Amino acid sequence: EMLLRDFDELDKYMVNAEGLFRDLSNQKELDDYFDYLTEEQKKFLQDFWQTVSLRTSDSKKSFLKLWQNLFGIYQEFKSSLLQEKKGYAGMIQRKVAESFQGTSPRMNGAVVFAGFNALTTAEEKIITWFVQYQNAQVFWDEDQFYVNESHREAGTFFRQYREQTILGKTFSETPPTLLGQEKKITILGVPQRAGQPKLLAQQLEEIIALKKNEQPIDIERTVIVLPDESLLLPVLYALPPALRGINVTMGYPLVNTPYYSLIDFLFELHLHKRKEEFYHRYVLAVLRHPYLKARLGEYGSLCIEEILKNNQVHVSSSFFESKISTSKNNPEVGQLIQSIFIAVEPIDFLKYVLTIIQALATSEAADGFMENEFAFHFHRVLSRVDELNVSEPMELRMQQRMFRQIIRAEKVPFTGEPLEGLQIMGVLETRNLDFDHVIVLSLNEGLWPAAPRQGSYIPHTIRRAYNLPTSEHQDAMYAYLFYRLLQRAERVDLYYNTEPDKLGTGEMSRYLYQLIYETGWKHECKILYNPVQVHQAEAITIEKKLDVLQKLERYFGKALTPSTLNTYLECRLKFYFRHLVELKEPEEVEEEADARIFGNIFHKVMELFYLDLKSPSGEWIVWDENFTNLDAKLEHYIERAFREHFHLADPKKMNYNGLQLVVKEMVKKLALQVLAKDKKHTPFTIEFLEGNNFNTSISVLQRDTKLNIVLGGKVDRADRKENTIRILDYKTGGDLNLFKSVEALFDRIDEKRNKAAFQAMFYAFVYVKRNQNLFTPSSKTKLQPGLINRKDIFNSDFEYGLYLNKERLEDVRNLLPEFETHLQTLLQELFNPDQPFDQTNVLKTCSYCSYKEICGR
Repeated sequence: EMLLRDFDELDKYMVNAEGLFRDLSNQKELDDYFDYLTEEQKKFLQDFWQTVSLRTSDSKKSFLKLWQNLFGIYQEFKSSLLQEKKGYAGMIQRKVAESFQGTSPRMNGAVVFAGFNALTTAEEKIITWFVQYQNAQVFWDEDQFYVNESHREAGTFFRQYREQTILGKTFSETPPTLLGQEKKITILGVPQRAGQPKLLAQQLEEIIALKKNEQPIDIERTVIVLPDESLLLPVLYALPPALRGINVTMGYPLVNTPYYSLIDFLFELHLHKRKEEFYHRYVLAVLRHPYLKARLGEYGSLCIEEILKNNQVHVSSSFFESKISTSKNNPEVGQLIQSIFIAVEPIDFLKYVLTIIQALATSEAADGFMENEFAFHFHRVLSRVDELNVSEPMELRMQQRMFRQIIRAEKVPFTGEPLEGLQIMGVLETRNLDFDHVIVLSLNEGLWPAAPRQGSYIPHTIRRAYNLPTSEHQDAMYAYLFYRLLQRAERVDLYYNTEPDKLGTGEMSRYLYQLIYETGWKHECKILYNPVQVHQAEAITIEKKLDVLQKLERYFGKALTPSTLNTYLECRLKFYFRHLVELKEPEEVEEEADARIFGNIFHKVMELFYLDLKSPSGEWIVWDENFTNLDAKLEHYIERAFREHFHLADPKKMNYNGLQLVVKEMVKKLALQVLAKDKKHTPFTIEFLEGNNFNTSISVLQRDTKLNIVLGGKVDRADRKENTIRILDYKTGGDLNLFKSVEALFDRIDEKRNKAAFQAMFYAFVYVKRNQNLFTPSSKTKLQPGLINRKDIFNSDFEYGLYLNKERLEDVRNLLPEFETHLQTLLQELFNPDQPFDQTNVLKTCSYCSYKEICGR
């Protein structure tokens, strides 16, 4: 593509390609072969070849090898096209220009050239010949403002042509003066791209209102110019409904259409397919795409919900087949989903995409003309790429790259009736057209003038030496288009985006700076902005009105867990958001094994190990011999835990990625250490594992009324040896088994409050309430809650249990009355109608809170 573009310019500008592609590092060769060049042109070439000679020998050889082959490619390419009687634009123009010889027979009728500005060498030669030998007329649309001032780039080409012997005679002696006349010019700064269409809509509503009041306003004489073509759809959606006639004359980039993102997602879906399974990231991207979301409806939402709920990192085709039965009332949905999530060979992939596009375009949910137009152009482009793929099969990634490259250069060419309705145009489409009211959006640097074109095989210095177009030529052309559009306008509104992009670029266009600081024209500048006002975040308090109290009643039947109470102790408002209003963070598939997943898998492995030791009769005694062959057993249990977590169907073997492999080894190492400590404790009896029904009730007095509150949770393990009962809680984080006092466990101001110790004591309290017959005053049964924590388990002197001020607790029963007193106080506060849900005063707690944006902390 770059070569063809360069060849196009070589031919249009009548360049001697043989000379261009010589290695001119030798000064003598430069003098001998290129005596026709000016000294300035020779200097450009010398500078370039001196730069090349300073490079490393390898890079110079690579460059020269390519450079010396280009002329041969150029010749062979032109020769093959001539044999097929074909040609590209520059080649055809050059052929026509070279065909004009001498006077030639005079043509019948007048020949007129009008509206030209930047001519190629071929165009200049053709027009010159017609003026010299056919008495052709040339009408130039120019203005004194930029022609008579040499520093103004808009008049660059006119100043050149005025000095030409023949074309110079076609100019009037003095250019007209249109710019600088009385015009109403307004410069509008608007933050963000989305703000411009909204402000434009308000402006058009005012115009329509004036027209209704019989003011002399002709909407057909108004044009909206879009240097940023991607603003077309936002502008169309923002236009007032009262605006009847709209004429769009511009190209809309296909890369900005929804079909582009959908097709690119389909490429990625199959590029990241693993055997018969699709990667969740692209499955979700496809299912959430607007076009598919509209067609799949509830079926698509059901699939997304289940993938997130089951944490399915890889999704098989059978997953969708099992759900198709839910869409029997809409067979189109079933056919569409089956056509997307299937295995496709690279040679057939583009046909697969074409089938999907056709199905979407012919669907009842297709969104009118615009979507069909997009579908048509994508179908045309993909069909062309498919033809290439059939003749020269490509890998899927290569097909994607070719698709992206072609689509970036393609536009949907909207055309309409120029004499009817409001006109919406691109920059190039405004050539030779005049309007009374001109509105330009996105007048920012890089959009108008457009950013310099990149990606040429011919370096900038050589382009300048041979008078090939450079960025300076492009800037001159765009400057002319800007000022010419303003020449005959009576009212001009120029919008620009006041917000720079991520790289800090995108300031207002140089044309606006010129208009403000150079022209001296009357103008008005307006900046649309929201005044910056720093408001201190107001405290949020939720009173316990009837609806809130009704939500609290759920704990009359549902257990209040230690983690729930820990949340309440951290922040009352956080408890309200999380557990009463149930504001949750959006679900995502977790493919990486983070700290939380590490903990979940470790818990599951320990549960599976001890579940297998339970006898059919219900006896559950752990003996020394149960700890043999641990390495193989743990491999098996870890495999099962991973498969369960990531919902992999049996007997599919788990393929561990990098982080998962690390977590696997960490889980195994920790499990081996815990089991080694357990082995020393044998024999012992397991009472329960992961107890889901570990609940009890407690009476709380509230305004002379007894409330029966359910307390409980999920205990990791409870076991018994002789007269000692242990309640174990596995902790894979940094939790400690040390606390200062029972009162400190309820101190919400203490940033170092031990939440894990609170949980252990809570479970001990619930256990005693459930088994009061075991703990009579004469009972010698001991109760030891505690943590199996990653931090201490590897210490050689590790002893299980809680530590009160560094003293190990052999039995916590004597602490439970005090614990119950504080717990009663906490529960009375929680259910007290006069105690609102308010924010914590410990701001450090807010640092990692999910609701800090709501609170403004």
